[in-house]
Amino acid sequence: MNIKMQCAVAALTVGVLAAFGSPDAVVRLDAGGAMAFLEHVTGALPADEEAAYWDVGGGQHGPDARRYHLAFAGYAAAALQMTDASLRPRAAAVLTNCIARMLRRDVWAYSQSPSYWGTAAWAPDPCFRENVMYTGHLLHLMAYYERLSGNKRYWTEGFDFVWSKTQTVHYTVGKLIDATVSQMRENACGGVACEPGLVFFPCNNHPHVALKIFAKLGHGDWSADARKWETWALDHYQGPFFGGGAVKYLYHAKSGLFYPRGAAGMDGWSLLWYEPWAAERRTALDLWRKASGKLDWKALDDPQGCCANGGGCCDPASVPSAVAAVFLAAAARACDDAATAERLEKAVDARFLKMENGFPTLTVACNWRVGATAVRSLSYAESQGVRLRDL
Repeated sequence: MNIKMQCAVAALTVGVLAAFGSPDAVVRLDAGGAMAFLEHVTGALPADEEAAYWDVGGGQHGPDARRYHLAFAGYAAAALQMTDASLRPRAAAVLTNCIARMLRRDVWAYSQSPSYWGTAAWAPDPCFRENVMYTGHLLHLMAYYERLSGNKRYWTEGFDFVWSKTQTVHYTVGKLIDATVSQMRENACGGVACEPGLVFFPCNNHPHVALKIFAKLGHGDWSADARKWETWALDHYQGPFFGGGAVKYLYHAKSGLFYPRGAAGMDGWSLLWYEPWAAERRTALDLWRKASGKLDWKALDDPQGCCANGGGCCDPASVPSAVAAVFLAAAARACDDAATAERLEKAVDARFLKMENGFPTLTVACNWRVGATAVRSLSYAESQGVRLRDL
């Protein structure tokens, strides 16, 4: 079944389940309702709802892959509990759910395809080399979990990647950090690749957020690794030649060449998660000013929630403008630009924020819905004074 058919079936399924109010009713976000959505979609779901929220299609290689929905759901929960301390146990439970789902085979099996690492000597280990587009998020979620719960079980008990009845790969947080940091130190740029050989700026933010938190929790000191990557990235990723945006898409480590395209949505993702760990916060704010000056307001003031093609990680046309807008709004909040954030949020909310299945939801295409709603919730938390850097 192609992605268009999956979205249609999923939309019909959720539509049957939904308890819609008046079509003219104004839906407003609040921390409790946003957390309830995250609890619901990351928890145990009946089969029809599981498909409606998580059967996003594709080979899990693109920016709508399950791992990203799960990561952003966990990050949003961490942000929401900062608005109300009573939400902390619920946020920790959401993070537990997100991590459990991240460890499911269907989330990381893409890494075992022949074009990725399926034929490597270390297969079916999804974390041994590269793949920071998965490992970075897993570390980030585990860092937030320990920060909120105080539980060190992922260090002591560890966790398993179960490939088959006879193939299981065991990790601890320490082992995962070692696998990641060793590559930062081996690579001249200080970054870790996502796709084989390709180094992305946004993906590398997530392990550095995690390492900063783990350092705060007393597990080690990776500040030199952060300085190495940050210095190199700021010197090399800025100023795409085409496509818009302020950050270049990717660096091909073997050839030493950049794909010199940018995209507004990727700027949003990049700066939302660069600000929390940047050595100097003003550096992130300065970069946001460059990014915000390149926004295409014609598209963002009339956001669309679905795209005609499935696309891939290097294809900005595959990301709906409504999804790009919620990432940009959250980045604007993180970088003290409330006016831009409010304009983006207002445009998206007016068209897509509905009560669906009893929860406030951005009713964009099904393969973006969970992640987009989570990031919109994160942006709401930021509007209440939350600064993720404080975690």
